[in-house]
Amino acid sequence: MATSLAKNRASTGFSLPPIAIAIMAALLIMAIAPIGYVGHGWDDQHYLDAARCASQHGYCLPGDHWARRFTLVIPASAMLAMLGESRIILAIVPLAYSLCAIALFTATVERRFGRRASLIGGLCFAMMPVFSERMLHFGVDIIELTFLLAAVHGLQRASERNGAICFILSGTALSFAVMTRPTSLAMVPVFVAAALAIGRWQGLGRLLTGLAGPLLVETLIYWSATGDPLRSWRLSLAHGGVPTGELAPGVDIHRSPLFNVDFIDHWRPASGIELHWTVDALLNLMANGATFILPVTLVLLLLQRRHLGSAAAGGRLIGWLMLAGAFHFAVLVYALAIDPKPRMFLPLAAIACALCGVMGSLAWAQGRRMLVIGLIGLIAIQSAMSARSRAREFAALSCATLSCDMGSASTGFGPPR
Repeated sequence: MATSLAKNRASTGFSLPPIAIAIMAALLIMAIAPIGYVGHGWDDQHYLDAARCASQHGYCLPGDHWARRFTLVIPASAMLAMLGESRIILAIVPLAYSLCAIALFTATVERRFGRRASLIGGLCFAMMPVFSERMLHFGVDIIELTFLLAAVHGLQRASERNGAICFILSGTALSFAVMTRPTSLAMVPVFVAAALAIGRWQGLGRLLTGLAGPLLVETLIYWSATGDPLRSWRLSLAHGGVPTGELAPGVDIHRSPLFNVDFIDHWRPASGIELHWTVDALLNLMANGATFILPVTLVLLLLQRRHLGSAAAGGRLIGWLMLAGAFHFAVLVYALAIDPKPRMFLPLAAIACALCGVMGSLAWAQGRRMLVIGLIGLIAIQSAMSARSRAREFAALSCATLSCDMGSASTGFGPPR
């Protein structure tokens, strides 16, 4: 144990493991803006309605895409049944998933890139507003990310052991991410390519086995209950037809959102930038304070451009991570035509944090320690300021009691899905 702590201190300058430091940073930022349940027709109200139904009657057959997301609804309904309703109870499940996400992220980066990269990347991950401000939020953004990180961790273990179980578990975690929110389908080709690179066709077969199993079970359940094996997917695709103030007036919301340029062009820009539909989503994401990590990552990549691809910078894996992030962004924005708000790009933000960890660790080794400390400090300051602003915003907006939204869930109005 003493030897392990000595190595840790020599690598990072701290005796605590990166996961502990990252969790403490996340909890500190979260404490500034403990944003939990909001209500008033927002997504969390629909999830609460589904959890209430499940806690009182057992799992209710979903009638919309919110109720379909059982990775939140089932554990939340168990909490409601055992402990009753309160803001604190509703925060338990999101917080548990958030802490798991931090643990998975730091562990994955550390196993591949070392403790220093894990510490730098973990701090960036834990403090970025798009993550820290949603740690108590009764929604599925962080849940989707948690299962994706679990799938990545499984593939990493599979690459080290070439074990069938790790490939299968990775595919299973990926399937839970897809069932949590189908936007994770954008990551399936990435995992397929990774499985082929790691375990060739045998590894791919095992990954797809793990992926198909839970999806097949879900399909059989819906088929048995409704006679429609594709009901869950129809519910997900129908989300585009839910009225929302985030789309410009006049857009036909009854058309499929898939490859729908009308949707892409008329979502309300998250940062107020409107130039052309082909670049608006990217510009607004880069300019948004919630994803401040993206321009920071770009700066570090430009500073270390001569070392990209080197063994010290992670070799080809860095290029693959960048490609995976670009692919994820392109599929969500241009193929699925989702509302390009920062919360929808948590996987991209996680990739950016990993890149920051690797590039920051390399800069630290080159003697640019003040640069790394300055960037982390800048992220911390920006995150604290954003948390304060969000806390004031939601204090005025959120329901005073959990019963204030009763009867309003069916309106469909509120923030985007």
